[in-house]
Amino acid sequence: MTPTTPPRPPYEPATALVLQRLEAAGGLPPLNSSTLTDRRIPIARRRAVYLAACPDAHLHEATLTRADGTTMPLTVVTPTDGAAQPGAPLLLSIHGGGRVMGCRFDDLAAPTAWARRFGGIVLAPEYRLAPEHPAPAAGEDCLAALAWAAEHAADYGADPERIVVVGPSGGGGLAACLALAARDRGGPRALGYLLDYPMLDDRTGLPGPDGAVQPPSARQFPDDGLWPAHWNDWAWEQILPGRRGGPEVRAHEAAGRAVDQPGALAGLPPVFLSVAGAETFRDEVVAFAAALWRDGGDCELHVWPGATHAMEYVSATWLRDGLETARLSWLTRLLQPEDPGVNLARVVEEGTFPMIAANDCGGEPDDGLGRPQP
Repeated sequence: MTPTTPPRPPYEPATALVLQRLEAAGGLPPLNSSTLTDRRIPIARRRAVYLAACPDAHLHEATLTRADGTTMPLTVVTPTDGAAQPGAPLLLSIHGGGRVMGCRFDDLAAPTAWARRFGGIVLAPEYRLAPEHPAPAAGEDCLAALAWAAEHAADYGADPERIVVVGPSGGGGLAACLALAARDRGGPRALGYLLDYPMLDDRTGLPGPDGAVQPPSARQFPDDGLWPAHWNDWAWEQILPGRRGGPEVRAHEAAGRAVDQPGALAGLPPVFLSVAGAETFRDEVVAFAAALWRDGGDCELHVWPGATHAMEYVSATWLRDGLETARLSWLTRLLQPEDPGVNLARVVEEGTFPMIAANDCGGEPDDGLGRPQP
């Protein structure tokens, strides 16, 4: 019997059309051991693409020495005059690529624009990739990069107390692991974490107790979209060879594991989460947000209907605009918080709650309907 396609939310029309054209053009080759080398674009080429998109970026190259004596390249992006203003934020950019491909110049254009908007700088580490370097290598590199950022932020005019970690996909998943590792191991505390469609849980795509692939989002999108469940399966096998899905995997390696333990996500900085409604990661990201709220966390979640993974590269209209508006709103509230009194004054002025207005104006308190209380 041929398995039937499970019911699933449809792609919105613009996303569906682009995906159809990509598939027809052969633009979505499989991700596996045979294709990985070709899919790893040379760093020099990615650097050139980034500079073409951000020609006014001023790059500084640095090196971090690990405990074992090996080194990790870092790139710092500053304003063209060479330094940020005192008190400026530092954005730690962790690139995507499923932890098996990509480089520090990938996904760097967006944080460069955010840094320019808020007068800050960006730090991008060249963390190690699987399968050559399975977990916990990439996570250790990100923790070291956060420590380096806190130590050297002032060298570039930034404030070490105003570090914001940003990352999409595999980079977002590593950023979530970093938040947990920094909390548990006494690392620097970031001001917040902006995670776009993060890769969180190694168990996504594995069979559940009933034999069906879990969660439903992985069952719904096994072969299509910009990050099908089959690609995700292969990537996790490289990250956690022989351990994927097993009980010994720690939340510092796959942050989604913290969802299972009440209290495991407590004490984290504010988190921004975005995910598509029609992608493999949907259910694990929603579960992560719910667990953050369960543990008393500050989390903002956006689920974009009909979108696929990395939605802003597929939809150049309302989806891209909506995602960027949401990101900037969250970053503005994090980096430039408004005086709560401004809102209170506006509510009083609008007369939404007459009791507040009466009390603030020194009048007699009422019952909220304009009637004096006894």
